[in-house]
Amino acid sequence: MPSPAQAARLVLVRTRTGVKPYLTPWLLVLPATLMFVALFLLPMLALFVSSFHGYDPNVGIIRVLSVQNYVKFVSDPYYREALVRTLRIALMVTILSGLLGYPVAYHLNQVGGRTRTYLTLAILSPLLVSLVIRTFGWLIILGPNGVINFLGRGLGILGAPLKLMYTEGAVIVGTLHVYLPFMVLALLSSLQNIDPNLYQAASNLGADPVRRFVHVTLPLSLPGILAGSLIVFSLSVSSFVTPAILGGARVKVMAYLVWEEDLVMLNWPFGAAIAFILLVITIAIMLIYHRILEAGRYGVVFQ
Repeated sequence: MPSPAQAARLVLVRTRTGVKPYLTPWLLVLPATLMFVALFLLPMLALFVSSFHGYDPNVGIIRVLSVQNYVKFVSDPYYREALVRTLRIALMVTILSGLLGYPVAYHLNQVGGRTRTYLTLAILSPLLVSLVIRTFGWLIILGPNGVINFLGRGLGILGAPLKLMYTEGAVIVGTLHVYLPFMVLALLSSLQNIDPNLYQAASNLGADPVRRFVHVTLPLSLPGILAGSLIVFSLSVSSFVTPAILGGARVKVMAYLVWEEDLVMLNWPFGAAIAFILLVITIAIMLIYHRILEAGRYGVVFQ
């Protein structure tokens, strides 16, 4: 039961606004809810419905409900291979971003003052440059006449230019460069939340630096690893610009297939089916990942 002061405050709110107090929180979230419905739920519903339509090059979109697009995707090894390739690239980018980002975040957590500020700005600075420009920068590095081949031939190491462009490796490197800062930031935030007294306690108990890292730092930084991996994987699996430029038609990922079906083949229903399949699989993987972690030792991270 509210105190007299709380009751007076509720009456004052109702008097000034003309709205019952229990409705105020709902009214506050109403604009965001309407925006979410208009900008996300309705487009997703339209995408889902259009994925069941047919297509004829001579007629256009045939508005008859059918599962033909999904059957076509599942039955054709060409599209199944693109799906596996997309997941493989996203998984590799996630693993490499964790392996490369952890030492960087760990070092940032050890330094302080202006040094940390300058290093953090250096890590975030690529995000200020257009994604297209950053990706084209890798063309200069990986191309037949790029920096790597130029140095290799100049030093006499290479007899012929290496074919680095339009390969999965090029796509992985370019995508890793784009999303590595997100992993570093997630790890840095987690490392900063570790109580320094725990390190002192471990040292007092005779733990050397390696044991302190294995038994204190690594387990307590797991929330950052998990958060960063989810962010990087979800962004990598839907990446389009970097695979399109560095992989081209030789390394087709799911996002590239959606673009190709929508803007080249003009088969919007099949493009919608591909996009929805990618969305469902990505959400399913993230939910499974979440469930496994909840059932394991570190499920408390998400509770």
